[in-house]
Amino acid sequence: MPSASRYESPPPRLVEREQQRFGRFNAAVNHVNLIDARYRGLPRLIRQLRLKEWQALQIATAELFVNVALFDAKLMSLLQAKVYDRKSGVKTLHEWKLRPFSFRVADQLLDSTTSYRDKRGFMTFRNQLTRGLIEVDFDLDEARDLPRVRGHVDVFCDLGASQVVSLPFPGEGGMYSHKGMFPVEGEITIGEQKYELSTSDCLALLDDHKGYYPYVMRWDWVTSATHVNGVGHGFNLTRNQCRDPERFNENCAWIGDRIGILPAVEFTRENARTSNERWSIKDREGRVDLRFEPTVPGDVRVNAIIIDSRYRGPFGRFEGRLEPEGLEPINVDGWFGMGEDFHLRC
Repeated sequence: MPSASRYESPPPRLVEREQQRFGRFNAAVNHVNLIDARYRGLPRLIRQLRLKEWQALQIATAELFVNVALFDAKLMSLLQAKVYDRKSGVKTLHEWKLRPFSFRVADQLLDSTTSYRDKRGFMTFRNQLTRGLIEVDFDLDEARDLPRVRGHVDVFCDLGASQVVSLPFPGEGGMYSHKGMFPVEGEITIGEQKYELSTSDCLALLDDHKGYYPYVMRWDWVTSATHVNGVGHGFNLTRNQCRDPERFNENCAWIGDRIGILPAVEFTRENARTSNERWSIKDREGRVDLRFEPTVPGDVRVNAIIIDSRYRGPFGRFEGRLEPEGLEPINVDGWFGMGEDFHLRC
């Protein structure tokens, strides 16, 4: 279980009497009912249109780095599966832009399903945190020059540590995020190449998310996980649109089943979109000092009048050091992970 003293037990419901409960929690919320929160005096139907939701999973192994996601921005929806073979340097990307309201993201992770299916294939998150488990299945047909991608993974959420945050945006509205690092097992097949996943050397990073984001959504994010001397290590660092980020942020690191809080950070970028691009992620106290070198591009560009996406989600390598609250310092030199430079008008 998380060891940092500033984590609270989760409330049964995130919203009571139209008010969102803010804080950091050490386990899943029974009902993430943000739809019940007061937001600019808007009726429920309009609030539903403004509530952005997604469920995603990153998987880190010695051979692969994987990101699978179902993203629902209401006016735009997306299915995404990125699989990068670290040895061959080959990235396989299935990215389907879906019609609005193609699927529904689950209200909670204790016993629920988030899924999309059509004639091209499917992706399903079966959330069973009451059993300490999330099962993810996907089977995406070959298309043009893309091979078929399929897999089944079991994420053992009772063997790692969760961080659930509920954070306010300026004015009314806020966001919820359930992050966590957990052992994972299963298999992923790219074309005819099968990769076996074992809890001894494979980790999953969970990202379940909902928020009343502004019309222009903007954030910076980096995450990574690896085994160090047989023990899982990972981190999550974000600079988003929440008010008072020194107090309200989701920054943390994991060692095994322990979790430690990290402070607010700032992102700077040099030589953007070149082969020499570097990201710097630092805090004011010197507890976060990271460099990220993007080596595998990952851009999504959509320009459709009311929708404008300038998303960048590269994979790459990290160097630096972290000093989480309540944990020993972590050296991240040579870790592989992903970052986001996120901009969406929707």
